[in-house]
Amino acid sequence: MHKILIIEDSPEIVILYEKMINNYLQNIDHINIILYTTHELKDFLNNEENFKEKFSLILSEIELHGENITEYLEILKTYQPKTPLYIVSNKMNLNSIRTIFKIGATDWIEKPIVPEEFSIMLAESVFKGETFESRYRKLKNELATFSENNNLEFFILEDKISKLIFDNPNRYEGHLLLGYLYWKKLKNITLLKKHYNAALALAEGTIKDKEFQSIIVKILEAHKNEK
Repeated sequence: MHKILIIEDSPEIVILYEKMINNYLQNIDHINIILYTTHELKDFLNNEENFKEKFSLILSEIELHGENITEYLEILKTYQPKTPLYIVSNKMNLNSIRTIFKIGATDWIEKPIVPEEFSIMLAESVFKGETFESRYRKLKNELATFSENNNLEFFILEDKISKLIFDNPNRYEGHLLLGYLYWKKLKNITLLKKHYNAALALAEGTIKDKEFQSIIVKILEAHKNEK
């Protein structure tokens, strides 16, 4: 039985979430637990019986009726450290984004959430379907559409790529992504070169993503005299 915890103050949004969950998990045993208020969340955290079994997914707002609930989400993560926590909210700023990743959130998604994003959440939690390769492809696609003028998007993407490297220290792909991100945003040839060399070392000289490698090599060759 999969247990999914939804923390959201809008009944209409909860109905939407439950509709998508039930649609995707129609042949899988699951239960949705809904918390609408900070009072309900506090009571939930104070009852140890709620944490005897692991949740498969936690889907939460950052505010309930105008009150920031980050500190409660941090407590929740101590009880459920391995459960993916997704923040779905339009009430985020740079500090709150840094905080939610610091307490262990898996990702932040802006409302309205679309079925494709919802399917990714379920793949990473209930279905356990996200491989390293799929994470790499997803981040590569985000990097391709990344706007250099968007500082917030830069910090989010930097954090995601850094987490990929941290989770997979022996893989080279994350260094390709991070080096190219620093080049695209900061035009820092030194950081691009550093991470490309790290990728070459980890890959023992053989990088499978030849197309991406070619892009980076062309940049390095065009700026080979720069430090």
